[in-house]
Amino acid sequence: MVPLLIILIGLEIGISIMGPLLPQLQREFQISAGRVALALAVYNGIRLLFNVPMGRLIARSALPAMFAAGGAILAAGAMITALAPSFPVVLAGRAVMGVGSALFILTVQFWLARAATPENKAQLFSYHQLAGLTGSALGPALGGLVAGWLTWRYSFGLPLVAGLIALLAGRQLPHPAAGQVAPPVSSGVPAQTRLRPGEVLGPGMSMLAFMFFHAGIVMTLIPLFAAREVRMGPAAIGSLLMLGTLQRFGAAVLGGRLVTRFGTRRVVLVGLVVLALSVLSFLAVDSPAGLIVGISLISWANLGGSFVIAMITDLVPEAHWGTALGVNRTMGDIGAMIAPLLVGFVSDQRGFEAAFLVATGFLLAAAGLAAVFTALRAPRKEAAPERSMAS
Repeated sequence: MVPLLIILIGLEIGISIMGPLLPQLQREFQISAGRVALALAVYNGIRLLFNVPMGRLIARSALPAMFAAGGAILAAGAMITALAPSFPVVLAGRAVMGVGSALFILTVQFWLARAATPENKAQLFSYHQLAGLTGSALGPALGGLVAGWLTWRYSFGLPLVAGLIALLAGRQLPHPAAGQVAPPVSSGVPAQTRLRPGEVLGPGMSMLAFMFFHAGIVMTLIPLFAAREVRMGPAAIGSLLMLGTLQRFGAAVLGGRLVTRFGTRRVVLVGLVVLALSVLSFLAVDSPAGLIVGISLISWANLGGSFVIAMITDLVPEAHWGTALGVNRTMGDIGAMIAPLLVGFVSDQRGFEAAFLVATGFLLAAAGLAAVFTALRAPRKEAAPERSMAS
């Protein structure tokens, strides 16, 4: 798992650079906040077409090959975006990047789910969270620094290099043993182990909320608010986002301990409510110091989506992990796709205060639906042979 997590850090650096670049994109192509937010929305929206088929494909394929393929596609998309002569070409490149990142991230999630046991699950997903946070912390800062020093185009050298590293490293990773690949889903699966709607809708609504928060608040509203209302440049915005992500290391460690004590469902749902309410702190922000306080609050409240993946392994039979992870990522991408469009539109029409209020309401509604769906049934345990294979 260590090589996977190290490479995950590099990929997260490459795919988390976009927030500080939005103001430069907006100025260069002379477009509105709602339109520039499409650069985020299309990245997530395109994955809606690929997540479930990819999940099924990954479940039946050599994981190192899927790992490498995701890196190659991401690198190709980064090259297209960096050389884009117009904003529509930027959107095309971002779409290709979305496909590559979806393939890579789902592969890592599937591999992680196969390695987890009841004893090490919370710890393992905490490591996954910490790896993602490391990349997410460095990405905006590095991307903003390069954009401020040169231009936003050069910032896409980061995902280009990260994708190429994943391509080369993936070819060197050992093929998993036979027991590490989930059995294909077929009509022969016993009725009592068939996938149930509540098993995917509950975690899915949770992931939708987390991805909505990240794409709508962290990657869209905060950078645009900081640039327009507080007069920050790309490098300062990237540093601000990095500061927030660094604080999430503490939240990830705390979340792992809470999951061990209270279980994934309770921690994820309560965490979502606290996260939604913390967004309201930005209504009082009018200075750089206020931004630091606001982003600190949301960072400590944000446990992240890694524990949602752990919740899936609690609820879903192992034979269906490929489908469940694909559906879960799809619902997350729905949230990530609509978030920039919604908050960008509201901020254009009604201002930033209204946008933060709308985002808070959306998060609370998603948390409520997740609570309802996950309460429809009690988690069922994996069969002993399947768990022994995972260990």
